[in-house]
Amino acid sequence: MTRFFGLRWLVLWTLAAGSLWFLLGTAVTHAGPLTQSNGHDPRSSCMMCHANPDLKGQFQDGSLVSLYVDENEYQHSVHGPAGLECVACHTDISGYPHHEDQLTCNECHKGDGDGAVAEYTTMRVQLSFENAREMVLSINEACRSCHEEEFAVAGDSAHVKVLASGNLSAPVCVDCHGGHDIPKPDEPRTRVSQTCAKCHQSVYSSYKSSVHGAALEGEGNLDVPACIDCHGVHSVRGPRESGFRNDSIAICGSCHGDKELMASYDISTEVMDTYLNDFHGRTVDLFRRQQNGISSNKAVCFDCHGIHNIQAPDDPTSTVYPENLQHTCQQCHKDANIRFPQAWLGHFLPTWEDTPVLYAVNTTYRILISMTVGGFLMYIGLDARKRWQERKDLVMQALAEDEFDEYDFTEEF
Repeated sequence: MTRFFGLRWLVLWTLAAGSLWFLLGTAVTHAGPLTQSNGHDPRSSCMMCHANPDLKGQFQDGSLVSLYVDENEYQHSVHGPAGLECVACHTDISGYPHHEDQLTCNECHKGDGDGAVAEYTTMRVQLSFENAREMVLSINEACRSCHEEEFAVAGDSAHVKVLASGNLSAPVCVDCHGGHDIPKPDEPRTRVSQTCAKCHQSVYSSYKSSVHGAALEGEGNLDVPACIDCHGVHSVRGPRESGFRNDSIAICGSCHGDKELMASYDISTEVMDTYLNDFHGRTVDLFRRQQNGISSNKAVCFDCHGIHNIQAPDDPTSTVYPENLQHTCQQCHKDANIRFPQAWLGHFLPTWEDTPVLYAVNTTYRILISMTVGGFLMYIGLDARKRWQERKDLVMQALAEDEFDEYDFTEEF
């Protein structure tokens, strides 16, 4: 009987232990993966201090910078959802909080000493950087570990060249993309030009009031060019860059030569065809194709239409408006009089309705050229046929003479 009760208790204890083990296993399974063996989120250690809106760092020159990090902004940035931890960018952090020797609470928490309890208290920490720019340039190098390709492309850009010349104010990654709140750079698309405006405010003001800027900023038209469409993203090029002037016609042509895109705005793509067929366009395109780094001094698109301040041709403020065209031409043709622009048809092909004389001359010219070239080809063809026939006749005559000389007239006698 004792053995029976002992065996029964052993079975009950085994079942109970198995059930408990199953429940614990299920709980762990549904809890999901842990970031560390102790289940502690490594970013929470950083946010214990950096979630404090009054956390500031003091540089060697005495200036202050906020060290507050908005957790919500970070989670909605491109890095937050990707799961990047703080140390992925702040690679020089080796201890907590940032020093080999641990600090006491009072060294960071400079309270008023009245013993009042608050959610956050004033925190000031001494930074090892001379100033804010030195810190930005140091942190910026962390971007290279993931974005090596972008760094390589930017190596020859205008921004990097300015930085290499000693101007530490030249923009780097964090100046354009931000720090903890990095968004997608082109969402919304207006963010592109607004980002460039941080340094190029006067240019942005001109662009914003132009036909392109007004369409993008005011109407939300995504077809019009923003800064990066003309100057590049990381390979930023400017008017001082070798070959940029020549390449500008291809930049404008990428949109104004697109028949499908221009058709949606009732804009003719003849602007590119007519430009490349005239003296200006042919010369500039020749320099562009040679790729020798020499800029042509002939007019390109922005010489006539403006750079960032481009307006529609029927706008009275446009540089190609009929009343303003003489002044525009005088930029190159100093002696251009009031009749000088009338010799230019704009970017329109001559038609019988608008310019009958010029249309007749062009048509006659095409016919004469066709007849002349056709006549030459016919003459060459007939001459070649005649020469071939004469050569054939000479060969046949030579063969006949050889046979006559070899014939023995005495064989039949």
